[in-house]
Amino acid sequence: MTCYPVKFCSALLVAGLLASVVNAQTDAVNDHLDAARAAVAPSAANPDRPYESFDALFDQVCAEPGLPDRMQMNDRSAIPAREEWFTWPVEIFDNLHFIGSKTAGIWAVSSSEGILVIDAGFHYSSEELVLGLLNFGLDPNNIRYIIVTHAHDDRYWGARPLQDAYPDARVAMSAADWDVVAEDDSPAELKPRRDMVIEDGQEIMLGDVTVTLYVTPGHTPGTLSLIIEPLTNRLSVASDDEAHVAALWGGTDPSIGGNGVQYYTDGETMMRTHIESLERFIDLGRRAGVDVILSPTLRLANMVEKMRYWRMANPDHSSGADIGNRLADEPHPFVSRDAVSRYNRILLECYEAQLAWRVGS
Repeated sequence: MTCYPVKFCSALLVAGLLASVVNAQTDAVNDHLDAARAAVAPSAANPDRPYESFDALFDQVCAEPGLPDRMQMNDRSAIPAREEWFTWPVEIFDNLHFIGSKTAGIWAVSSSEGILVIDAGFHYSSEELVLGLLNFGLDPNNIRYIIVTHAHDDRYWGARPLQDAYPDARVAMSAADWDVVAEDDSPAELKPRRDMVIEDGQEIMLGDVTVTLYVTPGHTPGTLSLIIEPLTNRLSVASDDEAHVAALWGGTDPSIGGNGVQYYTDGETMMRTHIESLERFIDLGRRAGVDVILSPTLRLANMVEKMRYWRMANPDHSSGADIGNRLADEPHPFVSRDAVSRYNRILLECYEAQLAWRVGS
């Protein structure tokens, strides 16, 4: 068949090619979304353990992005009322303690040779962080390291007050994220003094606990992700004699930049960086035998629900002991290789979907 004029035929050809590309992109996005959705809930759901289903993670990380990607500009210098952020500390394992806020996962690893704190929250919550340590009989003067997983205000603004109060505590970040702190538009008085620079794969050993830190660019240029071992659970109601291994993926959401610093030139580069880092960290966790997931953002790994359940299982001696006894044979809510696998699968498939959306744009 003759096509005339030539320009009209060329336009039809281009339109057809574009339609094919769009359809391929849509298929790729849907395939990854379907794979992520299939990992949200365990194969045998238990209505008594709703924390096993990662709906919030899927809803946030697999949400279609508004493109083009834009830098986040947040002014969070105003101090909110205490009731908006305060929550009680929780002992998760014999040597791992939650000391964060309603939204931020801040963790303390305790040992015979000192304490390692993971993230520092905001400046206004640092006093409560210290009180959280005291709640477990831990002396804040024994803080040896404050690991900042990524250079965002809700992670490092609280480090400066701790650095001033406990000069023996080392504040640690990757080199790339120390540079972000130096360049961002946070108030100068809230920036910690540059201190310890973490190298990829660096081990910090405190007593019988080892924390291995990996530089995993994605959420920020130098996000740190951690593997912590061993965690013990010999003192709780649902005790065991196993040595547990925790993984903490240091930053979840795609972020092209924030507070005046651009991390990546474009969204495609940002997502490819996320995927490469996550694939590596999943493999590292698999080889380490990870059976516990921790998260810097509580709701994405159902940390609040798990801690509520754990409080019920391990009440204090003044009340509720019968509840704890009834839960004594239940598994530890934080321990599950299946949950580790599904959590990682959702993240990876959602990141692949995010990449497909951006390539298609």
